[in-house]
Amino acid sequence: MAPDKEYLSVEEVAEVMGVTYQLIYRLVRSGEMPAVRLGKLYRISRTELNHYLERSRQAVTGGGTCAACGQTYQSRESLTQSCTQCEASICQDCWTRRRVRTCREHAQGSKK
Repeated sequence: MAPDKEYLSVEEVAEVMGVTYQLIYRLVRSGEMPAVRLGKLYRISRTELNHYLERSRQAVTGGGTCAACGQTYQSRESLTQSCTQCEASICQDCWTRRRVRTCREHAQGSKK
């Protein structure tokens, strides 16, 4: 695999991560790992791969607090979304059920 390639195949990503290509296909199809589809092939950018790995690392390293509702979570997996203005963590509940896209600070700023 050439170190200067911008886009990697599913098989190359699997090799880099030390997993099976089926797992990478599953992550791509579920939307967890962003990819570009070219015909029948998927390509994953090195940048997106690094972002995915960083998000995964954060999910494992501990919880946090939702910037919208203030709820504390033990795992970062519940805090996968972020404020559209400052990147503060927003929980899945606020994002999907309440349709909140900004943290408390920015929500108050828009009401003034």
